[in-house]
Amino acid sequence: MDFESSLPDGRALLIRPIRPSDKELLKQGLERLSPESRYRRFFHQIDHLSDSDLRYLTEVDGENHVAYLVLLADTGEGVGVARWVRLPDERDVAEGAVTVLDEFQNMGVGKTLLYVLAREAIERNVRAFRAWVVGENAPMLAVLRGFGARQGPWEHGTAELTLPLPPTIEELEETATPLVLKLVARGELDGKAHPDRPQATMLTQ
Repeated sequence: MDFESSLPDGRALLIRPIRPSDKELLKQGLERLSPESRYRRFFHQIDHLSDSDLRYLTEVDGENHVAYLVLLADTGEGVGVARWVRLPDERDVAEGAVTVLDEFQNMGVGKTLLYVLAREAIERNVRAFRAWVVGENAPMLAVLRGFGARQGPWEHGTAELTLPLPPTIEELEETATPLVLKLVARGELDGKAHPDRPQATMLTQ
């Protein structure tokens, strides 16, 4: 399922499932990430993605491993990627990850992607996301805590967080942030990275 949104400057975004043909986009995206953002995503410094990494990241089954790309709609330029992978020993829990290119951070893209991930997870009977976040990644910690993530143990400077998901998409869309977005869509509030008007349901950062 594809989604549409926009940046604060009005540029349109397309959010779509990842494809095996997106390997080059991921390679280009890694090159554009700052060393700090690479460390926050991979927990160590990385300068390239191997062929096996690219196969794993793009050849997903859509049931136990779901991934989405966000692109500038007019150019196809990559903006970010998000995914969840079901845990083998907890079938109703999935590890979630969101990465946004540095120049597009703090524009609402991360929260929008988190909403898309949550919607896709609920449809597949995933009841919670689990994430491991380096302590220095204050923006992502704030996003997850703002959505109600439960703090788990800290280990080697990394926090474990578990984010319970509503049981239905209808309940997801009635949570506080989508309701604020509906006011944005009607022009009653200012907002960032809102989905297409007039029916706004995605989350913003």
